[in-house]
Parts: sequence; C-alpha cells; structure tokens
Amino acid sequence: MKKAFLTILALVALSAVAGAQTDAAVDSTYANRTAVDSTLVGKSIFQVLGSSNALSNDGKVVIDQPEALSKAMTSHIARNASRRLTGYRIRIFFDNKQNARAMSEKVAESFRAQHPGISVYRGYDNPYFKVTVGDFRTKEDARRFLNSIKGAYPSGFIVRERISNPVM
Repeated sequence: MKKAFLTILALVALSAVAGAQTDAAVDSTYANRTAVDSTLVGKSIFQVLGSSNALSNDGKVVIDQPEALSKAMTSHIARNASRRLTGYRIRIFFDNKQNARAMSEKVAESFRAQHPGISVYRGYDNPYFKVTVGDFRTKEDARRFLNSIKGAYPSGFIVRERISNPVM
C-alpha cells in the first residue's frame, strides 16, 4: 500500500513539473511584422538609391553596377509576380440561393468600396457562390483583419487557400 501511494505521489509530482514546463513555453505562432513603407511599394532598390531622395546633406549615393544586374532583378520580379503560396483569406459570403450570384456581386462591390486596398475574390464552386477577401500569410494576420470587419460581416470566417503574393 505504501509503495502504491509513493508511486502515485511521484507521478503527481512529475506531472506538476511537466505542466510547469509546458506553461512556461510560449506559443510562437505570432510574429510581429514591420509595416511596409507605402512609398517603396513597386520600386526596386536600384530606383530608390539612384533617386534624388536618397541624397543626404553629407554626400551623394552612387551606384556602380552592371546593367545586366538590374535587368536580371527586373526579370526575376516579373517571373515571380504570378507565383502563389498557401495562406489565408476571409470568406465574407457563401450562399446557393437563387439570387446568390447577384448578392455575391453586391457584397464584393460593397467591400471594395469600404476597403479599397484589400483584394476581393468572387468564385463559384457548384452550387455555391463565394466571396473571399485578402491575402494573408499568417492566420494571425487574417484573424486580426477579421476582427476589424466582424461588425459589417458577422458571418465571416477564415479559410486556407492559395493566395497571391501579398505586399505586406
């Protein structure tokens, strides 16, 4: 009896230690991202450093590079512009009623008017019309945006899809 009691006591102590270790571990799924400077979107580093904005009071930035390097960078960006990756979007409309097509168009236009910088995708997967929005790399980014639009789109939910390369 004493041996069984001591065994149970030891197991309880070990589980308490293991529980303390798992509580100490932090979920690292969220990564704080630095916002992209909107003045730099769509520009290459060569354009930015070569512009008059890159000048300082002390001197001038001079780029000495072969033209082939600039062309290679431009062609690399052009080739990968249509590349898609797995990410998250928010589904704000999903219906199969008789007026679902017209309703999906209305929802998409309404969303575009309210959020002009966010991508809107309308789709038809027999028999459902769907409207999804955004291109989010992480689920946390999608969740944050979903919380901001939850008042206007209370039935919205996060879906995992192939997404376009987001700017942010």
